[in-house]
Amino acid sequence: MSQPSTLPSLWDAAREEMEGYAFHAQPTVQPPWEVPERIAINVAVAGRAGAGSAPDHPVDLEEYVDAASQVIEAGACGVHIDFTWVTDSMGRRLDKDLPPTETYGLVLEPLRARFGDAFVANLNVLNGATFEECLSPAVAGQAEVAPCAAGHPEAFVKPAVATLLEHGVSPEIVIHSSGEVELAKRRLFDPGILTGPRTNWIVLYGLPVDAGRTLISGAWVNDTRSMATHLFLMVDQIRQLDPDAAITVCNAGRAGLYITTLATMMGLNIRVGLEDSLWKHPNADEINKSNLELFSRARTIAQELGRQPATADEYRAMIGLPRRG
Repeated sequence: MSQPSTLPSLWDAAREEMEGYAFHAQPTVQPPWEVPERIAINVAVAGRAGAGSAPDHPVDLEEYVDAASQVIEAGACGVHIDFTWVTDSMGRRLDKDLPPTETYGLVLEPLRARFGDAFVANLNVLNGATFEECLSPAVAGQAEVAPCAAGHPEAFVKPAVATLLEHGVSPEIVIHSSGEVELAKRRLFDPGILTGPRTNWIVLYGLPVDAGRTLISGAWVNDTRSMATHLFLMVDQIRQLDPDAAITVCNAGRAGLYITTLATMMGLNIRVGLEDSLWKHPNADEINKSNLELFSRARTIAQELGRQPATADEYRAMIGLPRRG
């Protein structure tokens, strides 16, 4: 004879469940989310987005040094230096009238003297009369990281990324729209120029463009929904190429503050600064006053969301560079 079952019938189980009914389960049922504690906060200090709008929008080399010093001292792990389209108070086009290594040296030398290796130098390598002049800051050892957009002309971007890797510089692959992720796959991953893990990406979107196809044709962002949709899509597509990719997101255009907040919530790194951000909020015309203001706000947002600013060496580890500290 079979033994009687110790399992309850449907109706007995339902009755027992209702007798012990509680509105919700124990809080410990929910495990911690997988959001990295450390967040790399870089600052693009050029005052390009609002040159002349406020005293602390840097255009002179000394102002670059001052702005970079303020944010490094406050805890930024790195600074992005870019002179593209910047005219200083003496009327010099800083991207044309001086050799790149000389201009960068005038900013980096005082920063290194003061802070040593406590910051990562992220330098633009797009300006110069020749390919060699463009890449000279990387070849000369001034740059640790250098942005290079997948949408730049193929004849430039492929040898540029290869040259950066050859000289121990982390290529920061710039993505302005989801189409550029596919370009990165076709131009850089498929030929084997870039391989994972820990490739380095930066998403810069939400800025208007003046022509239908430009070197930085971007995604149109006109509300929170479009902002979030574009970012989720681009990040998912990057992760398809390299699940361990280090992804930084820029505060840019009207959506700057909202982009910074969303990217922080998503566990990504962020770049703030006056280079790409003019307005404090997307629904008003008050302008950002300084790079330090932008960094301080981003740091506060990160801390309120349970994340802490990464050091320069922690950021280097994220993108596969050797420690220096």
